[in-house]
Amino acid sequence: MKMKQLRTGIVTAAVACALCATMAGCASQNAGNVTSEQDENSNVEAATITTRTVTFPSMYFQDQATEDVQAKLQEQGYSDITANEDGSYTVTMSIDKYNDLVDSMHDTVANQLDGMPNSENWQTITAIQYDDQFSNVTLTTSSSQVGLREAFAPLQAGIISCMYQQIAGQPVKCTVSIVDESGAELSSSVYPDVLDSEQKDAVVAN
Repeated sequence: MKMKQLRTGIVTAAVACALCATMAGCASQNAGNVTSEQDENSNVEAATITTRTVTFPSMYFQDQATEDVQAKLQEQGYSDITANEDGSYTVTMSIDKYNDLVDSMHDTVANQLDGMPNSENWQTITAIQYDDQFSNVTLTTSSSQVGLREAFAPLQAGIISCMYQQIAGQPVKCTVSIVDESGAELSSSVYPDVLDSEQKDAVVAN
């Protein structure tokens, strides 16, 4: 039960991080990362000249009433807000607002990953490395093997990375590895593939 609660807490924290990014904007070098041909898991539709249509997965809106979610999205300047049957929401936004959203999420995810080493939750994680698209994340542990508690560190890193990739219109795939201080690999997981069907449906908007 405690491990299940920990897993739920990690997912909740990751979603709170990602949702916070959707409610803010700050331009940086990551604007306009959408590719012309989207990955099959991407929830970003082809752009018009001035707008972008995006579907936010249901995990962003757990336990929130539809009217509250729609009001919050409308306050952020999103239009054509549609509540989908799977709990996700599809919205339309300007290209500038979309680029700000991508940049804000990138910075938020990077900050949360950077905060994992030597934190209260991950005391044996001593370092982290990742690429700019968050497609590969490497966690270094001071332990010689992966303990039960730190085994959940990839879950946090993987989920928030995948959620960014979807919004950015990139291929949704993040490989999270744990290595010891010599660089030897102790474990490796690919997200969202390792999630069960219910979790994957919540993280990946269809």
